[in-house]
Amino acid sequence: MKYSKYNSILQLSDLLSVLYNSKEDKSIIISNSKTDLLKFSPEYLANQDSEIYNNLIQINAIVADDKNELQEVIELGKQIENNDEYYKLIINPTMGCNFSCWYCYESHIVGSKMSKSNVDKIIKFIDNILLEKPNLKTFDLAFFGGEPLMYYSKVTRPIIDYYRTKYEIHKNINFEISFTSNGYLLSDIILNHLIEKNDYKHFQITLDGNREEHNQVRVAQKEEGSYDVIIESIRRLLENGVEVVLRVNYTALTAYSVGDILNDISHFTDANKRNLSIDFHRVWQDKEEVADIDEFINSIKESFENSNFRVVRNDIVENFKKPCYADRENEVVINFNGDIYKCTARDFSKENSYGFIDDNGKLNWNDKIETWKKLKIQSKACQSCRILPLCGGGCHQINLELLGTDSCQMGYSEEKKDEIILTRLENLFFHE
Repeated sequence: MKYSKYNSILQLSDLLSVLYNSKEDKSIIISNSKTDLLKFSPEYLANQDSEIYNNLIQINAIVADDKNELQEVIELGKQIENNDEYYKLIINPTMGCNFSCWYCYESHIVGSKMSKSNVDKIIKFIDNILLEKPNLKTFDLAFFGGEPLMYYSKVTRPIIDYYRTKYEIHKNINFEISFTSNGYLLSDIILNHLIEKNDYKHFQITLDGNREEHNQVRVAQKEEGSYDVIIESIRRLLENGVEVVLRVNYTALTAYSVGDILNDISHFTDANKRNLSIDFHRVWQDKEEVADIDEFINSIKESFENSNFRVVRNDIVENFKKPCYADRENEVVINFNGDIYKCTARDFSKENSYGFIDDNGKLNWNDKIETWKKLKIQSKACQSCRILPLCGGGCHQINLELLGTDSCQMGYSEEKKDEIILTRLENLFFHE
């Protein structure tokens, strides 16, 4: 027998430590007076303290000598990422946008709009997915951009209308519709069309701090600014049974303001709150070192939770068990011009393209897709990491950009890994 390579021992107090196994996501509490026993072989431990030994056996913290845990993690990751019961089709109707946020990584193209011929190709592609994926159980039709509510009647509506004709034919499939939108352009016409059918609908909408801070980032043509219009759009979606994730972006300079959002949505009814999740994210370009910013944001999260709002608690275990959509084989992003991509978190340039959709609604992948498929868990740092079953080795896009390096793809120090484990244990014991 041998100790699992995914064990970590962390001291909790003067009296107690925890042994956590990231592969099994299980732990046992051990007296500090007995942790030295774990420095010796499992056989020695069995002779000295059979109770601890048997507990470690039960959580697979002690495993057979010939057990290849790394290969098991790799195979499980492939099973999750290659799941053929799920398909996500992301469409960019336009690369234009009604705002110019300073942190946006995309190159907006004024006047860009998906042509009717490309709409027709997507309609054929929907048919091809339903024909070629016999095990399909969930089909998520998602709209991104640019701002996907632009050109709604000419691009988005006809795609949704055709998609909805499949509901009665394929009653065994859960059909979903989702938008990543700024919410400013939500009109009565768009809303009424969306709620025509009783399908699952989901929006992600962003605010950039309180009213004053947000209106400086998302400048509207109208004098009153965009903040209150977006709050009202969120309320109307919730009132009509559409689920919304309110993504609250903040920087070191605007973090102080995000608590004010609570006052501005405090009038939401309990029914509305059930359809709303609040998700806090620091803008990734903001690198300023600020002491205690994480603790401050955690206190804000607690304020929202105390007001009966559901707050997203980002848990690293989700990175492996519920990977990014772009990590999945059954996913594609189709740009307004017919080019195809895997990831939405990078600029939709020609250089980043993975091919195109043809006139028959078929995806023509270029050679880069083969590199994409082989990216995960290739570095020595990932293969030897004790928390690999939690983070999964980072997303494909990060692995692509760090291809050939053997350092941690996520930049985690050993101290950071301990912090991640403690956060995971906190979620397990206090939130789950």
